[in-house]
Amino acid sequence: MKRILSVFLCLFVFSFLHAQNSFEGTLNVLYTNDKSETVLCEIKIKGDDVYLKQLQNGNKKYDRFVINLKSRELFTVSAHDKKITIKYQLDSLLNFYDRNNLKEGFSLNPGFNFKISDKVKTDEGISMDKYTGENETQKAVAWLGESTAPVNSLIPFLKLLGNWNEADGSFKNQIFETEVSNKSNKKSSRVKVSITKEPIAKEMFLLPKTYLLKDFSKLMEQGGGNIDLKIIIQAFAQF
Repeated sequence: MKRILSVFLCLFVFSFLHAQNSFEGTLNVLYTNDKSETVLCEIKIKGDDVYLKQLQNGNKKYDRFVINLKSRELFTVSAHDKKITIKYQLDSLLNFYDRNNLKEGFSLNPGFNFKISDKVKTDEGISMDKYTGENETQKAVAWLGESTAPVNSLIPFLKLLGNWNEADGSFKNQIFETEVSNKSNKKSSRVKVSITKEPIAKEMFLLPKTYLLKDFSKLMEQGGGNIDLKIIIQAFAQF
């Protein structure tokens, strides 16, 4: 009997912790670059599944993106006229772009030395702490708060899409606002994240069955240091 009770207790604790760490709802990420141009992204999340669509001034090559945060699989779904879905290993793609400098201004580690300040504010019911940091060329401000929404996990890919500034997400709490300014020309970029908890249908994360599916995760794994791989990835991804 004690063993049965222990098993039920473990299952209850596991279910409770899973519920605490999972998120279901919508994130809207509004990025304003240093030219005052805005890019708006809508992100639907249900546990580990992520649907991401740029609604304003996004990459016209793509209709949407589907990510599984557990398996780290990324699927890029082309615009309707192309009808192609490409599969990547998300971390491999991000590291490949970073390592080979394939996108100007894209870096997984901008080198900000963030420190918490004594400033606190509340926005949309979330209490946030102000952090400040800088590197050789930029200063940054970030507002962080507690949430089960995986904002920080998505920042590297949002950077690759041109939907986030240089501030990284290497924090325990989630970034909801950030501003990065250039020390020399004083130009700045800003990001604002809003969260809505709501039910998300599983169908949001389905891939179109009539599209041609290409597996670039295997291509990148097999290609290794092949110099032609850079040309192939840039030609197809066009991030």
